[in-house]
Amino acid sequence: MFKPALALGATMALGLGFAGAAMAGDLGAAYKLDTGQLASKGPSPELARTGQEPAPKQAELPIKVGFTPTAMNTHYDIVIAGAKQAIKDLGGESVIDLHIQAPTSQSGIGQQMNIVETWVQRNYDVITMATANDQAMMPMYERAAKKGIPVFMFNMPTAMSTNPFFVSNVGYDQHEAGRLIGLYVKETYGDTPTNLVILEGLPGVHNTQRLTGFKEGLGDTPNVKIIASQPAGWVRSEGQSVMENILTAHPDDIDVVWGMYDEMALGALAAIKGRGAEGIDIIGYDNTPDAYDAIKRGDMHVTVDTAAKEMGYNLIMAVHDYAVKGQMVDKVINSEVVVWDGGNIDAFDTDNYVFVE
Repeated sequence: MFKPALALGATMALGLGFAGAAMAGDLGAAYKLDTGQLASKGPSPELARTGQEPAPKQAELPIKVGFTPTAMNTHYDIVIAGAKQAIKDLGGESVIDLHIQAPTSQSGIGQQMNIVETWVQRNYDVITMATANDQAMMPMYERAAKKGIPVFMFNMPTAMSTNPFFVSNVGYDQHEAGRLIGLYVKETYGDTPTNLVILEGLPGVHNTQRLTGFKEGLGDTPNVKIIASQPAGWVRSEGQSVMENILTAHPDDIDVVWGMYDEMALGALAAIKGRGAEGIDIIGYDNTPDAYDAIKRGDMHVTVDTAAKEMGYNLIMAVHDYAVKGQMVDKVINSEVVVWDGGNIDAFDTDNYVFVE
């Protein structure tokens, strides 16, 4: 059964326990669990309130909450499972009436603006969103704030927390998740000449944060050479087609592939299998159910879990505290990220993927 953090922003060790203090040396703020896994919550961001956020309130029940991700995908399905788990724990739909609507694609910013505009016009009690273009959404943030509607961000890099109107940013540190993968690559492959391919997502701050973090974690590791780094749009089909082209350009000299989202990593896996290539390790990002299954089969090597269900749970709990209890919440609420590979994946609790009745 899913076990949420004891308090908003509290550390969650997924039942594995901690090794203790942060590790020294190049691991910096990262630490290892008792099982030897890399884990971290990242630095504690300190964002001051601007005074332009709507004040906490005690709204009449049920409160109407809008939830709009960048687009629907496996990651957001799990975030929604966590949101529903929190709603169940709080008393169900008589307390929180959740409305979910998403653009048809990651680039559908115009659609998302229309969704939020409708919610503002209908005086929703709270709006929660993950957006691919924070600056384009700025008028929506401002319009909601001026009507007294609090806006909560989720799955947004802290670097995007620049607008003065949002109440809280709930998620995880994307730079730190990328850094853990970089540290893992350094520890695992740094002693052997290794050619690495990276499949990036769409250009933007999400991509930049993950890639910058990875390169920081990798650091000065002469044996690891990045021989290709190309965008694959965050989706499996593009991951496969881009990987096929890279395999054509580098038929015999690829050792490791990192997909900056599991779907792209799984697309790369399909391309590699289709070519009959052998000896290529696949690394992902997010720990989606399909990635979990691929690691269990031995088809994928490693991924980093970004606590998607805990994100949804923490999001709704923060919304409830702010809009029902009238209590202030943290400006940034981050969950712990943990690296999982074939040696420890059996310890992962798959209830962290689904809503548990």
